[in-house]
Amino acid sequence: MKTRFYLLIGLVLVLSQHFAKADTQPLKVAVLPSTDSTTYNLGTPLQKALERLYQETGSYLPSLSEEPLQGFTPIEVSRAMRNQNVGALSFVLLEPERISVFLFDYDHPLQFIVSSKTLDDVPASALDSAHIETKFRAAFKEVLRFHKEERFQELPGARSERVATYMKHSRQDKKIADETRVLFRELASQTDSPLYLGAQIGMSRFRSQNTSSSTVTFGVNAGYQIKPRISAELGVAASTYLIGSLGARYALPFKEEIVKLSIGLDVASVVASITQNSGYGSPNLTYNSPPLKNGSFFVGPGIFFDIPLLGAVLRGDLRFYTGNGTIIVGTYGFVYYL
Repeated sequence: MKTRFYLLIGLVLVLSQHFAKADTQPLKVAVLPSTDSTTYNLGTPLQKALERLYQETGSYLPSLSEEPLQGFTPIEVSRAMRNQNVGALSFVLLEPERISVFLFDYDHPLQFIVSSKTLDDVPASALDSAHIETKFRAAFKEVLRFHKEERFQELPGARSERVATYMKHSRQDKKIADETRVLFRELASQTDSPLYLGAQIGMSRFRSQNTSSSTVTFGVNAGYQIKPRISAELGVAASTYLIGSLGARYALPFKEEIVKLSIGLDVASVVASITQNSGYGSPNLTYNSPPLKNGSFFVGPGIFFDIPLLGAVLRGDLRFYTGNGTIIVGTYGFVYYL
């Protein structure tokens, strides 16, 4: 009886060790060719360095690949992993102003990880291979941390069946490869910093009691991305009045390709009077529309859409404020990630 008991205990220990080893098996990662758009010609050295860094972690089993990623879509990412029989893909993108490390995981087919580090924080004369290596290692460490914490971003077109179907049946030619490189660059530029600045132009519609008026609006804003879908924003708009606002934005997870749709809630306040017209907001006794007082508060929702362009983001918005009357603001402009 004791012999059987000891055999059973031994079998349990062997199986537990087996499954423990299975759970800690290194993740196979294909290190794809690096892209170098600078004059340093570091594409091949960066690819080999990335393989070595993955090898040194002990948690990854890297292998060099000669096949670049043909398209930045879920279809192409999954196809590349199947063709190379790996659980992850990774590569480096080197540009004059930044270096970026990308990672794709088989268990997250609609998502990716990227870390970018700026290179223009030193004079061009001081930019050498040692500085690039320091930034490269910092980006790699951040990618590992993001991977461990499962901090993924959604692939463009991940929720679009139309795009997925098109990519499945289309030929991978030079045009698609060029578009992919542009998209890699755009995504890298948008991850340099969670801080962004913007400028807009549009119209404001004021309404109160017996009168209303519309005026041209100019605005600037600064925002900070707290989480991938949540950001806080501070803005100033100039029309009949100078109005400051503070708000929150939430990016909706809808079926977009590249366009991002967000909703928001703002609190605004009149900072100063700029003009005195004959409509709403002036001391016009005929219309009985006294001007807004400095410090008047308004609150209201808004809807925003972002379209990535090269180096910036095209933004449009429509906001509705209510308080001492109502204000409707519609603008469009550009947002730049620092």
